Amino acid sequence: SVQRMNERIRLVGNRLKLLRIQKGLGQNQVSKMMGISQAHLSNIEGGRSNITLSNLLKLHDVLEVSMADLFVDIDGDMKRQSGHDVDIEDVVKLFALLKKVKE
Repeated sequence: SVQRMNERIRLVGNRLKLLRIQKGLGQNQVSKMMGISQAHLSNIEGGRSNITLSNLLKLHDVLEVSMADLFVDIDGDMKRQSGHDVDIEDVVKLFALLKKVKE
């Protein structure tokens, strides 16, 4: 449902913000490293904007975290607890769902 997808977008944004803060980085610093505006990063972190695959990969590089770390909260830490990392299929499925919500 749209409500469930919006919740996932919010969870991803929260997770990205948490990881950025844990690295001791400010929004302005990270947004410059990613080549996006600080306002856009704020909207992503706040769950008001979807993150593109391109920006996700940039953030992955900037924060130097695993893909599993970026998405662990979506399933309530279930994947991390079970010892399974998020694989590329999970990422592709997520972006397919995010695109549907945006349309």
